[in-house]
Amino acid sequence: MASNSLHMVLSVAWQDAGDTTRAIAMAVALRDLCPPTIDLKINFLSCGSRFEYQITDAGFDIVPAQPRVKGISVAHDLGWDFPEFFGSEEIAKTFIDGQLAAFKELKPDIVFHGMWAPASLAARILGIRTINFLPVPLHPESFGNGLIRDLPDMMPLFTRLPRPMRQKLAWWASPLMLKAPIFRQNRLGAAAAACGWPIKGPISLFDMNMADLNLVNDHPVFHADYAHRLPDNIVLTGPLYAKSDKKLDEDIAAHMKKPGPSILVTMGSSGTESFVFEAIKAFKMNKEDQWNVVVLASPSVCSIDEARKLAGDDPRILVTDRFIPAPAANALADVTVIHGGQGTVQTAIAAGKPIVGVALQIEQQTNLDNVMDAGAGIRIQRQFWKAKNIRSTVQTVLKDPSYTAKARMLAETVNNMDGARTAAEVMWSFILEKPGKEE
Repeated sequence: MASNSLHMVLSVAWQDAGDTTRAIAMAVALRDLCPPTIDLKINFLSCGSRFEYQITDAGFDIVPAQPRVKGISVAHDLGWDFPEFFGSEEIAKTFIDGQLAAFKELKPDIVFHGMWAPASLAARILGIRTINFLPVPLHPESFGNGLIRDLPDMMPLFTRLPRPMRQKLAWWASPLMLKAPIFRQNRLGAAAAACGWPIKGPISLFDMNMADLNLVNDHPVFHADYAHRLPDNIVLTGPLYAKSDKKLDEDIAAHMKKPGPSILVTMGSSGTESFVFEAIKAFKMNKEDQWNVVVLASPSVCSIDEARKLAGDDPRILVTDRFIPAPAANALADVTVIHGGQGTVQTAIAAGKPIVGVALQIEQQTNLDNVMDAGAGIRIQRQFWKAKNIRSTVQTVLKDPSYTAKARMLAETVNNMDGARTAAEVMWSFILEKPGKEE
């Protein structure tokens, strides 16, 4: 890096709405805090995404990378085959090769990436300094010392136990969970080795995204039990979610302002059709329920036509696939029904609104469990995400004012933090150090 210039390339799975929001917010903050003596250049590297307009709207340039994808969802584009994140070794290698080619051409001083293993691996193969942003501390010390608050929903034999017992078992079994198949990515490991990665065999969940500096975009209070165990290059920088002054469309705002409680249903960009459809069934189940429901039927999650067909002509339910500014929608809601994506959870909490949620994977489950332990919501286990349970749980939250009170208390702490600015300050401190890998 020349003394007066810095070229950074951001490479993220832009199909994920939350990662897109966080990456842009941190890039803007980094640009705003740039020392006057440094000429900062930031490129966004993308394989394709329906959220690319947000990048250009923020004033950044997009450089296309191979392979080109539809960009509807990460799971679709990578061919997710749980517990493998890539559908085949060939798919993984194609993405790593694409990142390698782009980095060789762009010659960045620093690669800034999210939970996007192809970028992390390619940058490290080429010896480029890296910065990562994560939803949770992706390190064995966190996973082995309390990050997992409850037994994963994919363990149905044990998840029928009472929650206090499950929590004790989760604490006791946390070190054993590190042996779960998801922590060893075979296809990615083979692809990485074929691309020049020096280690043969499976690559660990921890190593596939590791960077020289790792930023955790979450509330530090949720990680207090093990923060002291984490290495210095993992930094908790605070919540980071979509902030917007945009107003709701008039018909949506009017619907949420009708007499009776207002419910917002949104599964972000990584929920599932079944999650959304079960929620719709719950809110039309009993005609005596006087609530006003807005359902966001994201194209990456479900068909708007099928969602509207399921809702029928029920005047209490408004189904839309339009862009909904999350802060404005959450402000009018009495309860939010969501998946556990970090941005979706943080946006609801920042508005001081209680949550009824369901998790698709362990990180989302942890986000919701943290909220539940704070008394600001209830997580329904994935196997029990049924219309009857959703309805009764929402009613429980509506009838008990303590959930809203606890959500507002949590909101006060969240709104006193500036996660993007803190992350940018940490990044500049790192950038201005002497280049080179930490031992």
